[in-house]
Amino acid sequence: MSPRQTHHKHSSRKGYRRLLDRLADHPAVHRVATGRVTPRMGAGRPVAVISKVRRVASGLSISINADGAIIDAYVVTDRPEEVEAFMAEQGWTD
Repeated sequence: MSPRQTHHKHSSRKGYRRLLDRLADHPAVHRVATGRVTPRMGAGRPVAVISKVRRVASGLSISINADGAIIDAYVVTDRPEEVEAFMAEQGWTD
């Protein structure tokens, strides 16, 4: 696996895989890995594709709204501000 490649832990839908791959291609991102997948309850549409962005020691922890599930992912970066700005520019966060 190359340093920029996204590690997809679970079988996943193409939409959010493309999002993670685009995120992994950002120059400030060292690696992206998916974590826990949780079924989402309720019929309402999510406000944004990425509902939560939290800073952690290795970079960012994000929650992605997919069809019927919430996927936790981890973005390894030493420049989290740039990555947060990129996600906002893409319209992925609210």
